[in-house]
Amino acid sequence: MDGPHERSAFKQSDGNEMEYKGVQYDKLSTEDIKGQKFKTMEEAESFYYAYAKVMGFGVRQNYKRLSTITPGKIISLRLVCSAQGQRDVERMTNKKRVRRQKKETRFNYPCLFKVRYLNNIDAYVVVGFITHHTHPLAQAHERCLLTPHRSVQDSHVALATSMQRVSVKPCHTYEYIVNRSGGFQQVGFTIKDLYNKLDSKRREILLESDAEAALAYMRGKVATDSHFYCKFSIDEDNRLANMFWRDSNCLHDYTSFGDVLVFYSTYKTNPYGKPLVLFVGSNNHLSTTVFGFGLLIDETIESYIWLLETFILSMNNQKPIAILTDGDQAMRRAIEAVLPGCPHRLCTWHVSKNARNHLRNNQALSEFRRCMWEEVTPYGFERRWTTMVNRHKLHNKDWVNMMYEKRHLWAEAFVSGHFFARMRSTQRCEGMHSYMKPYLKSGVKLFELVPALDRGLLRLRFKGVLEDFKSNNSTHVLTSSLRNLEHHAGIVFTDSVFELVRKEIIGVGDLIISRTF
Repeated sequence: MDGPHERSAFKQSDGNEMEYKGVQYDKLSTEDIKGQKFKTMEEAESFYYAYAKVMGFGVRQNYKRLSTITPGKIISLRLVCSAQGQRDVERMTNKKRVRRQKKETRFNYPCLFKVRYLNNIDAYVVVGFITHHTHPLAQAHERCLLTPHRSVQDSHVALATSMQRVSVKPCHTYEYIVNRSGGFQQVGFTIKDLYNKLDSKRREILLESDAEAALAYMRGKVATDSHFYCKFSIDEDNRLANMFWRDSNCLHDYTSFGDVLVFYSTYKTNPYGKPLVLFVGSNNHLSTTVFGFGLLIDETIESYIWLLETFILSMNNQKPIAILTDGDQAMRRAIEAVLPGCPHRLCTWHVSKNARNHLRNNQALSEFRRCMWEEVTPYGFERRWTTMVNRHKLHNKDWVNMMYEKRHLWAEAFVSGHFFARMRSTQRCEGMHSYMKPYLKSGVKLFELVPALDRGLLRLRFKGVLEDFKSNNSTHVLTSSLRNLEHHAGIVFTDSVFELVRKEIIGVGDLIISRTF
């Protein structure tokens, strides 16, 4: 060939076989290719990879030499069949191996393609081309599985990443790509390739820069939300320790519905094992509303004090009138330090669960629940509690004695005089958990967790929009005898609250006696 070979020399024949200068790839000989010229190294590589794919073998780089004059310029390259060479003898004979040896894939075959740059003609010339293979070549339907010819495109990575953000697993995204491509052989990569590519993208952000990426996301939020609040602390190694953040909607919701605060620590997340803390309340629809998030370095009293003080500061020093927690000892001490005198109630679901674990006797468990719910005065509680302890000989049971010391935090007789917005447990947080669970695995990184929590908030807040729309664009069918009062309640209250008020109105209406003369 007189000049540098252009890509147009490769063409598709009617028989679905690639050709080079009119010769099908499977008919090419050493004489056909040796001495041919390519304008760039990329063109030379493209030719050999296309040839290898049609023939049914993989390719790997065996040798590369760079120019000492022009940095980065390749002046010599040797590509070989993936089956060329042989495995290291030491690895083959190592008896201390724990894993079983993989099957042999190298058979020392001589097939190669070598090009060299010639400065006088400014082109890459083929100086070596051996086509001999003694191993079986891949069949036409197997060629899509040859490793060097598989690649995950950036568009597919972007699609899988976007799907992961809405809890669609990569395996389901892969099925979608297969369906859109017309079959597995047309995709160009395997499901394992997709998983490997996604893991590679995640590892591009190292653990040391993970917190930096999360904080950069926070700084980006400030640009679009002037009332966004984020505060963090660092440890002695200058690493992220504790962090709290909330947006302007959280501030607005807390101002309106922050009388009762659910303070809840959930899963330990990301590679650092940081516990995630939720600040949650109940809105005018009796639905869950989130006031803020916190990530702590540990679950000590000092960390909880820092978080509570930061939360109150971010809310313009507005303090709740009551708090509900799951019973964590360090959390309780922090509340006593930051909010002294604030009514505090333990989650009834956790109390009941612990009672089932410690009181194996069904009758004792039943009496404990009566102490918890049925007694409405301290005197009645003390009398029933003493009877339970004596009857079942629970005097020396540590858990029973500990619960008695904390009776003012869980027994109805002691908490009934305080306002808790109809909340008795921390189960409101479970709704957030169900959505967040895919993002709270032990390996999740901070830069992935924070946007995921934002998406959870968007989902939760849109539910509030739907509830507002339903309440504002419909009227209730009046059923009580006090129609005027019921109609006014339907205007003032949301649907969820109205149903509770109407129940009381109906009860009052039933007391009215009609007289006839």
